[in-house]
Amino acid sequence: MNLQLLVLDTLRQTPHWLLRLFAGAPLDIDGNRLDMNMQVLAKLSARGSSTSDAPPSVDDIRRTAAEFNDLNLPTVAGVAVEDTTIELLGNRLNARIYRPPSSEKLKPAVLFFHQGGLVIMDHLTDNHFCSLLAARCGAVVFSLDYRLCPENAFPAPIEDARALWEHVQAFSVDYGVDPAHVALAGDSAGGLISSTLALVLRDEGGRQPKALCLAYPWVTTNNEDQPSHSSCANTFPLTADTMHFFNSQVFPDDHNKDHPWANPLHAESLSDLPPTVIGTAGFDPIRDQGNAFANRLVESGNQVAHFCFESLTHSYLMFGRVSGAAERACETLASELSKMLNSTD
Repeated sequence: MNLQLLVLDTLRQTPHWLLRLFAGAPLDIDGNRLDMNMQVLAKLSARGSSTSDAPPSVDDIRRTAAEFNDLNLPTVAGVAVEDTTIELLGNRLNARIYRPPSSEKLKPAVLFFHQGGLVIMDHLTDNHFCSLLAARCGAVVFSLDYRLCPENAFPAPIEDARALWEHVQAFSVDYGVDPAHVALAGDSAGGLISSTLALVLRDEGGRQPKALCLAYPWVTTNNEDQPSHSSCANTFPLTADTMHFFNSQVFPDDHNKDHPWANPLHAESLSDLPPTVIGTAGFDPIRDQGNAFANRLVESGNQVAHFCFESLTHSYLMFGRVSGAAERACETLASELSKMLNSTD
């Protein structure tokens, strides 16, 4: 274990009273109190941030985001990992496939789509959580390195997700997957991809996802009637400025910003969608839109398990090595998805 990982693991075990000596009094926003381990991480991150006045480039932000990979817990023991490529829409895309320690011939599956505003990060970003889904759900998990913006115009990431769904359905026997028990999952931008794909598949008819799992989902480009967009504008790791940057790359000159696929929250109907587990975060500028999406799903007659992890920040799926609260949130979402995905109803 290198020194950086040792420091991270020590941070997680340090009593909160001692952490306060470094991080100061707990941060309170909208009646929520930030997890002290996350507060220390935010302070450390701020100390290491660039002081340049020049706006960061896409490559700059991608390099910075890659440094957060060490905040993941390791792959869950017993889960087998295969790195491969899958040809979708004429492109060979990287993917990681997670297989649970199960003797079942045909297993359920989860198609997972990573966070990053459709601009940064990759299929390994949420490595621990994907392995946790495989272990808790007894499922084969596909994490896809979908095409990013701005190199690829929106809605290329959602088109890749649609193609992955078709691919897994067509080759389910080869993968050892039960095609009738396939869930869609993702965090942040991956939540946008998953929720939009569920609506597309609903409208097309045919086989539907068995369940959805959405962590701090980005479900609209419209920030009106969302107090958290202002109150959490400067929270770690997602800020209002970062959101504006992502929008400028995905929707240049606001092109496609009002596209239905970018705004599942405002779909005319959210009825007849799969059972859904949603986990939002108290310290997140898009908290309110995720909560609103959960409420609309319930009002539309869908089965929903909604958790707002009030002490956590955006991107908590990858912060388990720092925060025990983040690890418990991951366990909660994985366990709830398992119930829905493995249901015989």
